[in-house]
Amino acid sequence: MRRGRLVAYLRFQLEDYLVQRAAIALILVLFVAGLPLWSTLRGQPDFFKGPRGAAFAMQLYSGTLALFLPVGAFLGGSAIVSTDRHQGFIRFYFSKPVNVLAYYVQTYVLHCLVFVALFGALTWAFGAFTVHVSVHRAMEAAALTFVLVGGLGFLLSTLTRFDGGLVVLLYVISMTLQQVVAQPARADVLPGWLRQLSRILPPAYALDQLRNHLYAREALDQWQLWHVIGYGAGAFLLGFFALRKLPLTR
Repeated sequence: MRRGRLVAYLRFQLEDYLVQRAAIALILVLFVAGLPLWSTLRGQPDFFKGPRGAAFAMQLYSGTLALFLPVGAFLGGSAIVSTDRHQGFIRFYFSKPVNVLAYYVQTYVLHCLVFVALFGALTWAFGAFTVHVSVHRAMEAAALTFVLVGGLGFLLSTLTRFDGGLVVLLYVISMTLQQVVAQPARADVLPGWLRQLSRILPPAYALDQLRNHLYAREALDQWQLWHVIGYGAGAFLLGFFALRKLPLTR
């Protein structure tokens, strides 16, 4: 009976994600990537059939369409718990005997699956108008992004109402600092504590490298791969246990 009640929330959770979360990232991507693509195809319909067009297409894909990944994962993973808690929705959602942990795990998994599917569809549509881009590798990149960014968002969502801003701040700081550390000539200028901090922060730079390898159909660095998966999964599990131990209304 409880499982049936939980499944009944799926439609609401899906509508909430598509309208209030995914739509923002989709509009951003269509604006940033769609306008250059449309203007190019309108002026030069055969442009993408040549090597120059293929190179431009991949640059456009990795530089603009891939904005959907961090933005979409941020919107999908953040504020899952905090919004319901601070706006009082939990009184409505759990007025019937529904397992709180199962409800939010279902929400998180649903967001992840739809996010990955949407990015696969975007990649397929992009390839249909330009050059072939591996859809399954694009979906793998989306899954890795959601594991890390979404996992962090879920953890912070269980702890604070300011989880959205904290996820963005963590991601930007991690990416910036780890990019500097990855360049030995510049890393030597940093104090030792900053280099140590870069190892503790979420592996945003490793995630970016993994995505680039996936787009280029290159082998993945296994250490980077498991670092990203382990960090994101660990953050999600910490969020799960925090949700279990901390009072929902506070």
